[in-house]
This record gives sequence, structure tokens and C-alpha cells, in this order.
Amino acid sequence: MTARTTTKNVIVVGSGIAGTTAAFRLRQEGYHVTLLEQEDYPGGRMSSHAVSGGDSAYRLDRGASWLSRNYLPMIKLLEETGLASRMLPCSNELGVLRDGKVHRLSFVRPTDLLRTGLLGWRSKLKALNLLRDLSAARPALSWSDMSKAAGIDIESAQEYALRRLDKPLLDYLVEPLCSTQFLAPADEISAVGVLSIMWSTFGAASFTFDGGVGRLPAFLLDLPLMRSEQTRVELNARVSDVRQDGNGVHVTWERDGANRVEHGDACVVAVPGPIAAGLVPSLTDDQRAYLSALRYTSDVHVTFGLREATGETALGVAIPLREHPDLCVVLHEHNLGPGRAPADQGLVTLVFRHHWSAARKSVDDDTVVEDSLTALTEVLPDLAAHIGKHREMAAVQRWDRAVLARPAGGYGDLARFTSSLDPRSPIQLAGDYFAYSTTNASLSTGEAAAQRVAALLST
Repeated sequence: MTARTTTKNVIVVGSGIAGTTAAFRLRQEGYHVTLLEQEDYPGGRMSSHAVSGGDSAYRLDRGASWLSRNYLPMIKLLEETGLASRMLPCSNELGVLRDGKVHRLSFVRPTDLLRTGLLGWRSKLKALNLLRDLSAARPALSWSDMSKAAGIDIESAQEYALRRLDKPLLDYLVEPLCSTQFLAPADEISAVGVLSIMWSTFGAASFTFDGGVGRLPAFLLDLPLMRSEQTRVELNARVSDVRQDGNGVHVTWERDGANRVEHGDACVVAVPGPIAAGLVPSLTDDQRAYLSALRYTSDVHVTFGLREATGETALGVAIPLREHPDLCVVLHEHNLGPGRAPADQGLVTLVFRHHWSAARKSVDDDTVVEDSLTALTEVLPDLAAHIGKHREMAAVQRWDRAVLARPAGGYGDLARFTSSLDPRSPIQLAGDYFAYSTTNASLSTGEAAAQRVAALLST
């Protein structure tokens, strides 16, 4: 983008990575930006915060906790802003549990699939079909708009695995990837979702930031361009209405019981789809129905701060559905990079499939912690004992809308939705529901929304 002198103001609703990136790109263009965030912290599902335990301080990621060098739009933004120097390496291994043994696969060496003891030789040969299908699918995969994937969205991940792969690959690769990424089993996820995971994950190293991945939105907001008088950030700002008027848009929001109206030349609405559906009255009935029906899985997860780190080298251990019905991944977050836990201490997070979390939305924290340890004891008793012996703190985090879990046929719905949107509207949408539910996709949709707004306002 090329900066220009202007007094035009753009309002951005939501300070997750989509909204923060949109705000940054619009500031680069020279527009005044007002960023409205309903929480008392920026970053949304890509944010981190400090938690004390005993004499120690831990840093927890609220939502997203892992980044890949395959995230090319994010890498480009980091390099452009000088923030690439903040990138730090972390573990590149994902473990998969089978019959009580953890088998580790490297993200940077896809050939580990051919060497691992996780799968037999028949399955390894079948895995070549997955690599071929991924190569054929690449033209349909996009960080900012996955509507082209409608043409290959013909079945669930489970149906795909049974048709093109085999049962062991379904049980110990496809299903664990679905549950780890989407918190839902393979029969509830489009096969495009599995191809997207492979496309975005394998063949590239992982990276992080000191203190958590949530540092990225904070870094962007701290850039001189974003700290200028042309940028205004309002926290605890609950937006209730975004509508077009004769002079642009006006946004109604509330804080401390007082309603306020913000006027702007355009607006980017960067919140989860079901929330956007209730904010923008100019949406058509079909557009609103699409956004309202988007299925985000629930996430109630538990993080333990430990006086002693675990011996695990992987950043996480996936727990296949065959091994446990509820627990889907154990994150060893001290392997995700520095700043998460004090030196030689541990930080372990237990993440569950959506049905377990949905049943505990309103359950008190102490019960959730007990239930999580019960599940862990059933599948990894040694780790449960280690937590029991070295535990300094336990923190429960809850998300009603954690990850978009798109079922088979969902990309056709997306294509119809995106084709109905007006790229010349002063109200533009951004969010993971345009693509694949990751931080990088959210970032890319924020950039795309900013480009559409800039094109509109420059005429």
C-alpha cells in the first residue's frame, strides 16, 4: 500500500489479528483508524496473559498457541515491519499416542510418515495418496478466501480417509489432526480441512515469540505508526450496530452503560461470523443466515504450571479418538518457546474435543480441573502423576467460539456467501470464516478487507 495524506476515518470492530492487521494496513494508507474492542485487552483469540503460581510467573496463550513458517502472509508482515527479529524457534515435533506409546513426527520432515512406527507399511504406501491429493488441491487453497475449495469439497475427512487411505491412517493421522486443529472428530470435518492442515503445517519449521503468540497483535499496536494521534484504540467497547449512512457509516457502541456513536467513512467488521450477523443490518437474509449458522467449536481447556518440566520433546501430543473419547491434545507449552514458564519449569495444557467442553461451559473451575486430570490419568497416567507432584497452579480458559469447524459441503456455502458480497460496500467483513480457521488466515482476510476499503475510499 502507498501512503497518502487524508483525514478520512475508518472504524475497525475487533482487535484480533484480523482487525489489528486491517487497522495497520489502513494506517499505512494514511487513513485515521478507530479500533473498537469489547474486551479489556487487545488480540482476541490471539492474545497472551500472565498468571502467577506460587513463586513463579507463567505466560498463557488464550487461544492460538502455535505458528508455522508456512504462514507466508504473516512472515511477510513481520519482515516488512521489522518484527521478524522477534521470531524465535521452538519445537518442530508433534507426538501421536498409540497403545500407550508416543510416536513423534517432525513438521519439517514429512518423510517421517514413511519412517515412523506409528503406521505399518501398507498404511505408509497409502499415505502417498494423501501427498498426491494435497498437490492436486493446492490451487484451491488460499489464506484469504477458500471459496475455490468448493469444487473439491465432496466428503468428510472420515469418508475421504476410508476411500483414499485406510483405517489406521484415519485413526492415527487424519482424526488426530482434525481433533487437534478443529476440536472435532473427522466425521464432522470436511476433507478440505485435512488438506488445509497438511498444506499449512508440514514442510516448514515452527516459530513463536517470547511470552506467547499473542505478542504479535501487541507488537503491531506498539509500532510508531499505530501509536500516532491518527490511531485510536478503545477497549471495553461493546459494539451493537454497524450501518451505512449517507456520509459513510456510523457505529454504535457502549461502555460503562453509556451509548456512543462513532462516525466513519468506512468500517471493517472483524469478529466471528455469528457476531457479525447481529451487528450489520444491511446484510441480506441469506448472508445473515450463513454467518449465523457457522459452527465454531467450544473450548474449555486447562493449563498447569509445574515446578519441573516434563521430559517430552514435542510441542504437543495428539490423543486419537481410539485412545480417548474426550482428550484430544496435550500441549507441552514450555516447548513452544521461552517466556511461557521459568527456566526448567513446565507448562502443560489439556485440550478437549468440543463435546466435553460444551458440557462444561458453566461448570466451576475446580470441577473442570478435576475432570481434566481424570481424563489424563486414563490415557497418560505418568504425566498425570507428574502434574500432581509438581503442580504450582491451574488455570481454566473458556471460549464459546474457539475454532471454525467447517463440515463437508461448507466450502460450497462459503462460495455462495462470498459471491454475494459487495466489494464496494463501505462495510467490509474480515475473519477466519472466509478461509481456514488459523491466525494466518485471519490476518490475510484483514489485509484483504483493508485493500477493499482503500480501493473504495481512493476513488
